[in-house]
Amino acid sequence: MKKQGGFTLIELMIVIAIIGLLIAIVIPDLLKTREESEVEACKASLRGVQSALELYYTHYKYYPNDLKSLITEGYLSENADKDPWNRVFRYQPLFSGGGSGDETGTSGSKTASNYLLGSDGPDGKKGTDDDVEPPINPKRHSFKQAGSGESGAPATESGAGTEGGTEGGTEGGTQ
Repeated sequence: MKKQGGFTLIELMIVIAIIGLLIAIVIPDLLKTREESEVEACKASLRGVQSALELYYTHYKYYPNDLKSLITEGYLSENADKDPWNRVFRYQPLFSGGGSGDETGTSGSKTASNYLLGSDGPDGKKGTDDDVEPPINPKRHSFKQAGSGESGAPATESGAGTEGGTEGGTEGGTQ
């Protein structure tokens, strides 16, 4: 009687265990890489929003009250105000007095001379470690400010910490 060729149950179980082990090693790395790529995509989107904000400022000499203004004026494309997790970027204009209230300029309208910008990151919660900072001059435009637990005026409003040029834009009349 001839012995049939084939795999034994133990050989099949060993192969399945090896495949399972490889999957257990590879899948977490793939998920981590995906999250990192989403964060980098968010930074790129923030860079585009910052560029649009600076173009708007160059044209009007103040920042808009919301990001929808950039879309309606043609500075941003539709849905460019959203992060990779489909949530609107956090944007807060800072008015001439340094706060975010209803300060008005000499013409009687709000004139934002600076702004804060960011994303809540993958978890969607404000103030967590995965929040995404703006890539251009985060010291001036970040919700996470050194030495300040509030989201008011940036710590560098007096001009300190703006070394490295005006990459993040110029301040309208605050210097």
